[in-house]
Amino acid sequence: MSGPPYSGEQLRTDMLAFTHHPIQRSGAWAVTTLAGRDRPDEVTAADLDAVAARIVRDVVRASTATKDHPAYDWWKVLYALFPNAKPTHAGRPRDAAVLTGEVERFFAVDRAVDVLRPCVFCGAMAGTLWAKSMLPMFDTTKFRNTLPPGVAGWPVCRACRIAVWAMPYGAAVTAGSATVLTCDNDLIERDFVTTNCERAARIQQAGFSSLSSNAAPETVTLWALRTYARRPETQPRPVATTLWMFKNDNQEPWLRVTATRLAVVRFLRALPTEPPAYRGWRRLERAMTRRAADGTVVRSGHDAIARTLFDPVNAHRDRLLVELFNRRESVEKTSGSTLRAWQALSALYLREMCGMDTGDLKPVTGLLVDWITAEKNPRGRFNEYRRAAGRTFALQRLLMEASARLLLDGRRPSDITGVTGPLLASTSQGWRLRGQLFFEVVAELVARDAAIGTKDESEEPDERDGPLVGFGRDTDEDDDDSDGGYA
Repeated sequence: MSGPPYSGEQLRTDMLAFTHHPIQRSGAWAVTTLAGRDRPDEVTAADLDAVAARIVRDVVRASTATKDHPAYDWWKVLYALFPNAKPTHAGRPRDAAVLTGEVERFFAVDRAVDVLRPCVFCGAMAGTLWAKSMLPMFDTTKFRNTLPPGVAGWPVCRACRIAVWAMPYGAAVTAGSATVLTCDNDLIERDFVTTNCERAARIQQAGFSSLSSNAAPETVTLWALRTYARRPETQPRPVATTLWMFKNDNQEPWLRVTATRLAVVRFLRALPTEPPAYRGWRRLERAMTRRAADGTVVRSGHDAIARTLFDPVNAHRDRLLVELFNRRESVEKTSGSTLRAWQALSALYLREMCGMDTGDLKPVTGLLVDWITAEKNPRGRFNEYRRAAGRTFALQRLLMEASARLLLDGRRPSDITGVTGPLLASTSQGWRLRGQLFFEVVAELVARDAAIGTKDESEEPDERDGPLVGFGRDTDEDDDDSDGGYA
């Protein structure tokens, strides 16, 4: 590729680079979206000029707005990301004309006579040095910068400077943080940025209060992954996504990184094709919704269940299985159809996300259910199993006692020797199997009409979820999902 073009004393950057740095990459997609282009390599020098002019207008408008003006909410966003920049500093000029000149200099074309160095993002020659006040998550964890001795800043070319300040448009922003997405697939990245650019426009015009149907970054990502999973051509191409959530203030900046696994595409593709598992997803979503006393939603089930598919980087936690297993303390107040739906959801997750076949659990399921239902009042034995379900040694003892009791009573206990090894292992596989076993046992108790749960006559049954009859049989009614989605 030929060197950069020169015009008199100015060094023009006509191409927007697309790098692997999360902040620059999200900003490059935001520039592309704001310019009305499909891909970053389609952005022209004129597009860069137009986007830079828009950023300047929006920054100045937000920075000169009064605190009761909706545009002031966009200033809060900028303050969380660029706390010591000219337009966010407490001592910033309040005159729009003066501040416009200051901000325009952020994106000035480099001069060919400047000392030129490779851009820290893309490697293009740059004559401008930027530091923490202009670059989120660069340099330091405290007020003072920690650049190497004698270095005034990081070299950043004009195109990347525009991308960095366009980043908030394409990020999922709050008044105190921002989240950007990186993914193996460009379409998912672009969908995420496009959604957030529309959201940013609403914030700038009407403030955060205009976001009545706000969605968490995980939910937006899952929507994009769901769309990707439904494409016929994506079947052989699993992808992973990473969310970079950060705050860049003066004293306590932080960064949290979470990611989906490659297998999430298989899971999202399979989920709507298996009605029981799909029903389990929807009912868990409802169960995770939290409402205040006046009925307003204080925690969205959409957002809460979406987060269960995101793990801290390098730490697989199976948060969806944890949420399901934690429901064991209230199963007697849960309808039979919901319990069976959660069994199906857990089994689907293990199959698609972990590559595990839960069919081997059938003998131990039969053993436990035979032992529980052998009692005239099986509630006590069920509670004994529930307490042991998540504890390896306690479960081992219970299985031994159940086998012995059935044998002494003249019954033939199931042969479980083929599954006890992996089931009782102190590994993630063992924990997953023990969690699935609980729902297998519960589902079988439902099928046998075991008298475990009790109906609370003071409560009205949830028509969508079946009557609250504990483990009694009830009809499987399809959920009425007005949004037609599952994220």
